[in-house]
Amino acid sequence: MKNKTNIIYVIATLLFVTSCVTPFEPEGYEQLENILVIEGDINTSGKTEVIVSRSLKLGDISKRNYVKGASVWVESETGMKYTAYQYINGQEVRYITGYNYLATDKSYKLCVITPDGKQYESDLVKPLIPPPVESVEFVTDTTLKEVTFYVNASDPANKTHYYKWTYTEDWEFTAHKYANFEYNPLTFKMEEIPDYRNKYYCWNKSESKSILIYSTTHLSEDRVYRMPLVKMGPNDLRISLLYSIEVSQQALSKEAYQYWENLRKNSDQLGGIFSPQPSEMRGNIKCLSDPEEVVLGYISAGTYVKKRFMASKSEINLYWDDHVCEIIIPEKAVPMPIPWSTMHEDGYVPISYNPSERESVWVLKECADCRTKGTKNKPSFWPNNHY
Repeated sequence: MKNKTNIIYVIATLLFVTSCVTPFEPEGYEQLENILVIEGDINTSGKTEVIVSRSLKLGDISKRNYVKGASVWVESETGMKYTAYQYINGQEVRYITGYNYLATDKSYKLCVITPDGKQYESDLVKPLIPPPVESVEFVTDTTLKEVTFYVNASDPANKTHYYKWTYTEDWEFTAHKYANFEYNPLTFKMEEIPDYRNKYYCWNKSESKSILIYSTTHLSEDRVYRMPLVKMGPNDLRISLLYSIEVSQQALSKEAYQYWENLRKNSDQLGGIFSPQPSEMRGNIKCLSDPEEVVLGYISAGTYVKKRFMASKSEINLYWDDHVCEIIIPEKAVPMPIPWSTMHEDGYVPISYNPSERESVWVLKECADCRTKGTKNKPSFWPNNHY
């Protein structure tokens, strides 16, 4: 069980997620704690971002054990170095280079020195240039009551064959009720909420959590048609108002594809015979002082091509809100009125107030404050002009 749990963590880490994946029983790993995990690819036309972490003990698989204070750089085949600097955001630690344009006719490797002085290097990898993303689309299935977003791509030169995608999602949604007033527990009074401080419109974001890869080697042409990216049901808040998905496409080498395919299979399937062998779990990163040390991660190099697609609630035509908000008028409660302070302490917020009658309407906070499920941070590219 201990080995199983740590392998689960390792794959979850490489997926950039912290949720559990399907358990399986790997063979060949007896010591799976404290394995170095290096994530990130060398970006030849922008910033390279790298995460260095270690696998954790049983019970800690929901977190990353970030490695701070490492030295990280990209190095060309001619010895030119591009330093990555440490950036800390809350609990997250990343190493990020400057904005570089690297020659695509040279090979590169990623180098890491951990705080204990051990040095790790990836193999030299040749940058690969992916074709453009042809389109992103969605299909709404009214029978299954779900919507699926897809990506389409093709390479007329017939040179890519191995594709990998990641995506970022942004969505706008609303609270169930619009609150015109808020209760101030310091003054015990009602205060009107100006429009620019409304708690009705909010936004949230997320990143892809699955390994999204595809090979066209079995096809007569280098074309990807309707590769599924993400699927949502009718109660998914992401499609309740306006949804955006930005797809990033990357070309892989055959070796990189095989590595990610091994991880994908073992995160999707049950254990037993499907379990990875040690040779399958290893990537292209090694410890210089101890080549037998297991290091997880696979470093590729190249550019990324991106495409953003947006869809509204009416276009998707699937979302259905079945949430019912309990409404309380505390001044009319029986057997006696409920003080506003008590309503506030019990997790309720006002949505309207009639000063002349000193009568208010309250609902649970999650019904009238969209910040319980997102933020007021509207993306810079967002088309809606409300606050």
